[in-house]
Amino acid sequence: MNMKSLTTAATILLTAVALTQSLAADTNAKPERPKPLKVLMIGNSQCPLIVSNHLIENLAKSNKDGPLVEITGCVKGGATLKSHWDAGTGPKSAREMIAGGKWDFVVLQEIYNIKEGDMRPYAVLFHDLIKSTGAQTVLFGTASIISDYPKGFERLHQAHMNIGKELGAPIVDSSYAYFKYLGDNPSAEKMESLFAKDKAHPGMWGSYIYTCGIYSVLTGRSPVGLAVLSDMPADVAKALQEAAWSQYQETTAALKK
Repeated sequence: MNMKSLTTAATILLTAVALTQSLAADTNAKPERPKPLKVLMIGNSQCPLIVSNHLIENLAKSNKDGPLVEITGCVKGGATLKSHWDAGTGPKSAREMIAGGKWDFVVLQEIYNIKEGDMRPYAVLFHDLIKSTGAQTVLFGTASIISDYPKGFERLHQAHMNIGKELGAPIVDSSYAYFKYLGDNPSAEKMESLFAKDKAHPGMWGSYIYTCGIYSVLTGRSPVGLAVLSDMPADVAKALQEAAWSQYQETTAALKK
């Protein structure tokens, strides 16, 4: 074999080795995350702990295989969907933020004592606006206040189920997730562990079960085993995660019937 042939053979061999190494590197490389989900949350004083503590973002970040989530809040104390809608289209209004942002999801959270008939017209108006932008509506049903247990929880569940079916919108069914975590005849101590001192707004644990439910609706993924609050006992975290995930599965199945 002459020198030219040897040189050609060596070049081919080196190219083959380099290609093999490149393919091996590609095979061993970790897959890239899906693009982050952009989410607008429209609500009232049930939401601030979720938004200010970046609870959903932290949960998503801890799942290395799932998408990151970016939350933007349009949160006003005491607000209803009606008051958000009636605020018009000025700067930082819900309607202006929906129209101006390229959202994947817009989460609508209604006040705890709303009646279904009062919620429906504004849920429809917001849903139509959200749909026109290409985003997906999510109805976020919170729990009610302690003094309204269990009837207020049932009322919120049913209102959101009925409107969700009508709109074809997924639901964060927190009232029933609370039921799953609390069990039958819960003690006052266990009930109050989910609430702030006023027994009306969610505390950190209540906000965490909200977070797990929202995360599951946004991603279709289980929150079980993901990030927990720094001072939360492991058994409580697991129980809250499992209650939220189980309720997500049940609610999703019920909406398809």
